[in-house]
Amino acid sequence: MPRIMTLTPTLAWLLVLLPAICLGQTYLDLENQIQEFTLDNGVHFIVLENHDVPVFSFQTLIDVGSANETRGITGISHILEHMAFKGTNDIGGNNKNMERKAMAAEDEAFEAFKHARLVLVPKIEVAQVKLDRKTRGLPAERQEFFQKVSSAMHGTGAEIAVKDGQVIIAHDLGTEEEKIDNFDLNADEIELVNFFMSEIKPLEEEFAAREQDFEDAKDAAREFVVTNEFGQVVEENGGNGMNAGTGTDLTMYHYNFPSNRLELWAYLEGNRMSDPVLREFYTEKDGPVTEERRSRTDNNPMGRLLEIFQNQMFMANGYHHSTIGYMSDIQNISRADCQAYFKKHYHGGNMVVALVGDIYLEDVKKYAKKYFSDIPAGQPSMIETFEPKQLVEKRLIMTDPAQPLFAVGYHIENGMHPDWPVYEVIADVLGQGRTSRLNKSLVKEQNIAVFAQSFAGYPGDKYQTSLLAFAIPVKGKTGYDLEKAIYEEIDRIVEEGITTDELSAVKQRTRANFIRGLRSNSGMAGQLAGFQTSTGNWRNLFHQVEEIDSVTLDDVKRVAAEIFVKSNRTVAIIETEEDS
Repeated sequence: MPRIMTLTPTLAWLLVLLPAICLGQTYLDLENQIQEFTLDNGVHFIVLENHDVPVFSFQTLIDVGSANETRGITGISHILEHMAFKGTNDIGGNNKNMERKAMAAEDEAFEAFKHARLVLVPKIEVAQVKLDRKTRGLPAERQEFFQKVSSAMHGTGAEIAVKDGQVIIAHDLGTEEEKIDNFDLNADEIELVNFFMSEIKPLEEEFAAREQDFEDAKDAAREFVVTNEFGQVVEENGGNGMNAGTGTDLTMYHYNFPSNRLELWAYLEGNRMSDPVLREFYTEKDGPVTEERRSRTDNNPMGRLLEIFQNQMFMANGYHHSTIGYMSDIQNISRADCQAYFKKHYHGGNMVVALVGDIYLEDVKKYAKKYFSDIPAGQPSMIETFEPKQLVEKRLIMTDPAQPLFAVGYHIENGMHPDWPVYEVIADVLGQGRTSRLNKSLVKEQNIAVFAQSFAGYPGDKYQTSLLAFAIPVKGKTGYDLEKAIYEEIDRIVEEGITTDELSAVKQRTRANFIRGLRSNSGMAGQLAGFQTSTGNWRNLFHQVEEIDSVTLDDVKRVAAEIFVKSNRTVAIIETEEDS
């Protein structure tokens, strides 16, 4: 392992000053400076040397995302991304052997708790329904009273005794919260108490015991964790911008480092991609990952709507479910599931690493071979299920107290299809930027929307996907008002096409955006890795401008007529529920 050294604050600060690629160069000059090589295990490296400032950026892209997931493990790509920050056998733990034993015990406790959740909880719920039904058979004046008895019996650690027509319920004996409740019951009510004690209480106690065993096992495993040691090593050596992201198509990892830490970077990145330790797995999964699910989807009206929108729009391919995954899957995924998923997808054939900055190709080759060769070889997995042609319009109306919203998606082909540049032109003219038709019409002229946008590639572009348009109305307007206005703009494009000026403007913006993407080490690394992974060749990055340049007015009209068909669209509306 390379010796870990700390960096002076002055040199560390240079990482913030990511250098600009010299814009005086032509695209061809820049393209010719990029070099690449592939290890025997299939890991592909792309290197662009830029020696202006002693820093470099990298991006590691794994050709796997939520579209690769199957029923039962939705959200696992995102969970695995979180695990990549937990370290390796050498970083992140304080006792390798004891940690392994503790994690094995933790896994065993999880399986027992998972079984309790999947088997005992349904039994408890069925028995509780029976008890509730029996309770409704009591005289009306006794039902509310017995509900209090029932609530007391369900209390954590409650001890129940039936004697001489009384039910004695003791809570938290031997603690400061000790409390004893006495209830005088008739014969019918005592029968219900006996039903609870025989049919429900044993199951609840077993469930509580399995849950406590699991919590204890998690606490025991955490004793051997050095929290965030991987991130601390990066930061103490001058690294910044450490982050990762999971999408429908890809998973990415990136940060920036001083150029004299190239070998340390190779050690860190190579090891976490070949020898990760999924420590704090259940703590992370049941904490931050679950909280992301709640905040982005369960407690977010737009998130809830868009998840169902995906479910409705994509029947067959991997875009059917959201990247965050379903809550039940998040709860039930095990460390073994995650390890198997890692083994299947995190291999050389699925991995691209792009480095841009003050590094030298020969050094990258040397350290790549030394630290990345332990990553196993493999072949990218193929998705064999294709989205069938949509035959009818689908409509989803969600009533909610939230702000109203309108969204419509039209099925289109994937990012490798010859018409993809045409989709991008249509989406740009329709709803990207201040000069777009939706913004001019809905926001500026009609004043019925506070925001309106469209883009191609929702929720990804590796597989058959959609062109999405959505808008948020001003106060007093509804999603239905926006629906009518958006269809009018879409129909105009179908019937009349777009203007020469609009097409020229799109081409100018494409060129400007392309140049902006080349201005920083990190941006360049991301684009190189992205194009290599998504299209199979990073050189396509330099062809995107000419692809847009080749789009004609006739192309736009032809494609618009093909995709903007009622039977090809899925509509989602939030209908605001009025306060009563």
